[in-house]
Amino acid sequence: MIGVFFDRSLWMLAALSAGILGVIAVIIAINVVLRNLGLPVIYGALDAIQYALMIATFMGAPWVLAKGGHVKVDLLTASLAPVARARLSRLTNLIGAASAAVLGWYGVQAALASAARGSMIRTSFVIPEWWMLSFVPASLILCVIVFLRKIVQPDVADATPNGL
Repeated sequence: MIGVFFDRSLWMLAALSAGILGVIAVIIAINVVLRNLGLPVIYGALDAIQYALMIATFMGAPWVLAKGGHVKVDLLTASLAPVARARLSRLTNLIGAASAAVLGWYGVQAALASAARGSMIRTSFVIPEWWMLSFVPASLILCVIVFLRKIVQPDVADATPNGL
C-alpha cells in the first residue's frame, strides 16, 4: 500500500516535471516568434525558465532513478555472475543512498541558513532563496528512499544487463 502510494507520488512528480518542460518549450517558442516579429518578449521568461529547469530536474530525478532510466555503464556488471552482479548492485545502491543522504543533509542546511538570513533572489522576480534551495533536499530524500528500496527489493531491470 505504501509502496503503491510512493510510486504514484513519484509518477505525479515526473508528470509535473514533464509538464514544466512542455511549458518551457512553449514559452521559448513564443519568445522566438515575438523577437522575430520585433515585438517585446515575455518579461522574466529567461529567469522563469532557469528556475523551472532546476525544479523540473530535481522533481523528475527520483522517478528516473526508480525506473532505472539514468545513465549507467554496465561493462563490468555484464560479465559478472548473477550473484556477484546482485551484490555489486546492492553496494552501488548503498553508495548512492549515502551520497544522496549527505548531499540532502547539506541541502537542508543551505535552505535553513538561507531562510534564517532572509536571503532573496533578485532577478526579474524577487523570491526567497530557500524556495529554490528546498527542491534539492526534497528530491534527494526521495532518491535515498528509492536507493534503499532497490537494496531491499532489487529490480529485475538491475539484475539483467541491457548493453551500452
